[in-house]
Amino acid sequence: MLPAATIWADALTNHMNAVTVRVLCLPAEGEPESGSGFVVGNGSHVVTNWHVVSCTAESGQVGILLDAGAGDAIEARVRAHDADKDLAVLRLERRIDRPAARFATFATLSQRDPVVAVGFPGDADGMGDLAALSTSTMTEGVIGRLLPPPADSTRAALLIQVSAAINPGNSGGPLFDAAGRVIGINTMKALAAVPTLSADGRSLAVQRVVAGEGLGWAVASDELLPLLDRLGLDYAVSTRRLGAIGLSWQRQPGLAATLVLLLVAALGGGGWLVARAGGRGLRASGPAARPQPNPSPSVQALRPVLRGLSGPYAGATIPLDQGPVAIGRDPALARLVLPAHCTAISQRHALVTYQAGQAGFGLEDCWSTNGVFLMTGEGDGQRLQPGQTYPLALGARFYLGTPEIAFQVDLETHL
Repeated sequence: MLPAATIWADALTNHMNAVTVRVLCLPAEGEPESGSGFVVGNGSHVVTNWHVVSCTAESGQVGILLDAGAGDAIEARVRAHDADKDLAVLRLERRIDRPAARFATFATLSQRDPVVAVGFPGDADGMGDLAALSTSTMTEGVIGRLLPPPADSTRAALLIQVSAAINPGNSGGPLFDAAGRVIGINTMKALAAVPTLSADGRSLAVQRVVAGEGLGWAVASDELLPLLDRLGLDYAVSTRRLGAIGLSWQRQPGLAATLVLLLVAALGGGGWLVARAGGRGLRASGPAARPQPNPSPSVQALRPVLRGLSGPYAGATIPLDQGPVAIGRDPALARLVLPAHCTAISQRHALVTYQAGQAGFGLEDCWSTNGVFLMTGEGDGQRLQPGQTYPLALGARFYLGTPEIAFQVDLETHL
């Protein structure tokens, strides 16, 4: 079974990559320009910088590139923009099966907070094959300064100064915090225009060179949210700063839960803890528990589990006695997160439950694109009707979209 920290780190990386897309602006005349963006509005819209798509002001066209190998470019149009804050929201010609960004506000940030910038810097394209055109680049750093706009300045936006490497082509891409929430839109770095001579010393050209190391800026996500509100697009936003335990819960839920339990034990109890479905926090509730004798090590109990038969969780065992387990590709919607390359899996594909009072398992297709199938041993299995909970017998097997991603419900003994 993979460690919780490894599963979370992989899921976080997959989420950040899946949220980020390449944005192409095709001017009426001249060469196309490339930038970055990220998904909002349940896969129907993309956010980027206005300067990335400003060619549309002169009859240019915009597209989103998902898969360079398959030539999967999706046409888009600018639905709203704010030139002063260098923001634009694009409406896609068709919805894409990518997770939408989750946001955190300027008030949640402090100096030295870790950040990750994701995007498509142009200089990285020449270092790979065609497939590299649809593979984003991640760079890590910290927040150097938080820059609210002064009242007497022409600078209109809240800016976050970061040390993460930002280069031409990163513009419009997301800046993530340590929990995978978008805190800003990468916009610019410290560059200078320098005249240069050709090798023969005859022709003169102007090139942009780095004017300062580790100096990049992102427009805070707070500046974007009013645009999304105006367009009627739903989004999730946090206005609370992650504390030490909250951050640990986001990154290493198993370790965080252990620390909380140890802290409660050290303070003498005072109640029992219940984990929220989805593993996003802990809350205290219920009356104080009566002291119970320690069980004998020889006494064993049965607990319900979900076993991975094939796919990324093959060989893994996931407990079902801590609440329902949603399976999908979006960490915001699923507790058991599948990697982004599992394209047969929807953002929230299926829900597995266990009802202790009835000692029974349940399985629901959460309106997935490719379906949930009971494995009957005959053919491809029986497809479930979406939105209904089906009872599962002990040992029942099922797969999501493809037999290559299969699970089994079971009971296991533990002390």
